[in-house]
Amino acid sequence: MSPSSPEQSFWNQGRVRVIAEAGSNWRMGTPKRDRAMARALIDAAVAARADFVKFQTYRPETVYVANAGQSDYLADAGVKEDIADIFADLAMPYDMLAELAEYCRTNGIGFMSTGFSVADVLAIDPHVDVHKIASYELSHIRLIDLAAKTGKPLVLSTGAATEADIAWAVDRFHAQGGRDLCLLQCTAKYPAPLSSIDVATIDWLRDRFHVAAGLSDHSRDAITAPVAAVIRGARVVEKHFTLHNALPGPDHPFALTAAELTQMVGKIREAEQVLGSGIKTIKPEETELAAFARRGIQAIRSIQPGDVLIEDVNIAILRPGKQSLGLHPRFIEEMAGKKATRAIAAGQGVQAGDWE
Repeated sequence: MSPSSPEQSFWNQGRVRVIAEAGSNWRMGTPKRDRAMARALIDAAVAARADFVKFQTYRPETVYVANAGQSDYLADAGVKEDIADIFADLAMPYDMLAELAEYCRTNGIGFMSTGFSVADVLAIDPHVDVHKIASYELSHIRLIDLAAKTGKPLVLSTGAATEADIAWAVDRFHAQGGRDLCLLQCTAKYPAPLSSIDVATIDWLRDRFHVAAGLSDHSRDAITAPVAAVIRGARVVEKHFTLHNALPGPDHPFALTAAELTQMVGKIREAEQVLGSGIKTIKPEETELAAFARRGIQAIRSIQPGDVLIEDVNIAILRPGKQSLGLHPRFIEEMAGKKATRAIAAGQGVQAGDWE
């Protein structure tokens, strides 16, 4: 199976896909509260009109070594547990996947979950139409191979990756039969300052690897980076969201609120409208003024058959207003000194065939 051409890719069809990243923000401490929060997050993503809502599925023993220790960035944010303990607490039970996927289907939004091991992806696969591989898993050969073999579209984040890292992953994915790849520019910082987002890299990813490209945005800003990404040609925008920034957990502080997510999606859709077709035409909205205010060759006094057409005597380059629009001014030199073949009232436009 050969990779899809960029034009045929799932990611290049239709509008920009917005992935509302719920991540681990569903975790509230008890199974009942966890499920209620997960559904509430889905409801918020639906209300925001996102295309997908995405969770994360992992087990601590298949992500970090047992003695990995603490993350400095989480410790700075006040989360001072070992990373293995954090992952153990936030691990989504596999039996939640079917429940949440069905809830998404019922509410008309795509369900996604990022898997971090082969077992995770196998558990997720029956419930999704699209897969996601996170930035730090870009080198995970087993995940790349499995994602390719599912035959489903893939979004692959590239945070903290080199060109060589990305090239290997893209080549491996395609070699294993993968199709419909979208690479996401991503800055692996939580939150990421706007100065680090580098949306221009979207162009580079698309042109260098001949696949769709987009943005996984970890900035706290709801508008600037997502809209800039769309203007640069992003086909996917992914953004973390929560119901409240003060909720306990590592990802709530830098995530958008539900209201901000709604605002972001709205601005992305507006940006798409602003982009348009990329082909210069006279828009329907311009028709009235195009006829009223564009310059043409107009009669500035009554002209009779046989009169010699002379610029600034009986013809001039003017805007016609409600009169008929004359020929393009490029014809002024051709008609100068020629005789009129018909009567032309003052104000009317001189047309082809009006001189001999």
